[in-house]
Formats: sequence, structure tokens, C-alpha cells
Amino acid sequence: MSNWLLPNLPIRHLLRELSVGSTGHPLGLLNQLKPTKGHRGNPIKFTENTLVSLEQAIKIGADGIESDVRFTKDEEVIMMHDTTLERTTNGKNFLEILLTRSEIGSGNVNDRNWKGYIEYLVTKDNERVSKLQEVLNLLKLNKNIFFIMDIKDDNNIDILNRIADIIHSEPYDFRTQIYLGIWAYDFLIRARQVLPGFPISFIGSNISVAREQFFDKVESYNMEYTYILEDTTDFISQIRDRGRKLFVWTVDTESDMRSLFFYGVDAILTDDPLKCISVKKQM
Repeated sequence: MSNWLLPNLPIRHLLRELSVGSTGHPLGLLNQLKPTKGHRGNPIKFTENTLVSLEQAIKIGADGIESDVRFTKDEEVIMMHDTTLERTTNGKNFLEILLTRSEIGSGNVNDRNWKGYIEYLVTKDNERVSKLQEVLNLLKLNKNIFFIMDIKDDNNIDILNRIADIIHSEPYDFRTQIYLGIWAYDFLIRARQVLPGFPISFIGSNISVAREQFFDKVESYNMEYTYILEDTTDFISQIRDRGRKLFVWTVDTESDMRSLFFYGVDAILTDDPLKCISVKKQM
């Protein structure tokens, strides 16, 4: 038997999965293909969270995409991981003090770039910073694509109201394509209020927090993958018994991808979606 059929899992999990599964295959979950999500798009090739990065993840065959949302001073919802601009753009300073159009005045374009107004920001690859509206447009063109929206809890919680305004302004039902990813309980409560009917995923690393604060309160769990591989508390079995989904992040090595596909996770978030697709096809 080739080595990749025996991933590095806790032995009791390995023995359980080697029993005959619901498919009748002696390796159970191995012959079930699981989806690949482009974490921030396809960042191994393109600047993370840009529209081109998300588009290219879809183009190469990812089943879905994941991206972070941030709230600017003038209440624009943009796709960006960091709270500051320097790492991925030509701008400086914090997102929450981005200048509004009226504050820019008559400054030249270079002043606008460095002050950070969203319309003039570009990435290191000269791509524009994407807005949530553009991602929604992308979803409408790709109705089979699934989007995990990472709403970090260092955002102003009112970002959820603005997200709801943007989504509800569209004559389109996004509930089958969007998972709202939240990190904190107060964001869960607000999300249920302003975006009823949308599935919610708890994002985190701590299985105890997932179990104690979010069990049976969300439709899925989006966990740092190392904690799932090392878990000895039957967390996976418990959420499966409840009909919940399990996503894992951020998985970039072939061996970990194989282990997690073997485990039966519902989605792998990866910076290298092409590699993950290839691994999935080999199993």
C-alpha cells in the first residue's frame, strides 16, 4: 500500500476510518471527493484577496473561494486581511482612518495614493483593492461557487449591517452561496439579526471555544487544521452527528491535504488550490 493511503492521524481515528464506510468502500471516506476553497483566492500566483486572485481560483477549478472583509472610514466594505495597508498595497496607515472623498480635497493622485483613499489604492501587482460588491457580482456569474466571507472580530461590528445593506440591495438570493465566517459570539448574534437565513461558520483555533460557545449555534466550523489533526476529543464525530460542516485552514502541504481529505472534512482552505485539486483527484 502506498504511503499516502496512511496519513498521519491519531490511531483511533485511523482505525475508525479504515472500517467500511457508508459508501461500501473499505476505506470509506477516501473515495468521496471533497471541495477545495481558494484561501484569499489563488495567492500563490496573485495578490491575495484581489478580484483577479479570486477569479483565477475559480478558473483553475476551485469549488469555492474565501476572502476577508474590512470596513473603511467611509463605510466601504473591501476585501483585505490586514488592518493596515502597507503589506499588500501602495497605501499607508490603518483602514479605519482612510480618508473619505470630501476630505481628500484637491490633492494630486500621488497624495491620494499615500493617504489611502480606496479608489486610488493598488496592490504590489498594480491590481485594485476589491470591494464586496465586486465579489457578489462574481458569485452571480458563477452560481456553483461557494464563498466563505471571513468577518474578523477586530472589525467594527457595524460592518455586518453594511454587508447586509449591500447584499439586500441585490435582487438575487445569495444564501446558497455565502457562508458568513465569524470569530466572536456578539458577531454571531448580530449576523442572525441582519442576515437571517444565511449559514454561519465559526472560525477559530480553539476546539473548546467552538464546543462551549458555538455548538449547535452555527451551521459549520472553520478550524485551524493542525488542531483537527491533533484532536483527541471526538470533535469531528460530534459535529458530524449534528449534521454540521467542517472546514479547515490554511492547508498547503500535500501530506496534510491527504490526511484531511481522508478525515472527511467538508472543505480545505488553501493558498495553493491547484495543488489541492491535484491531491483530491489522486485519492
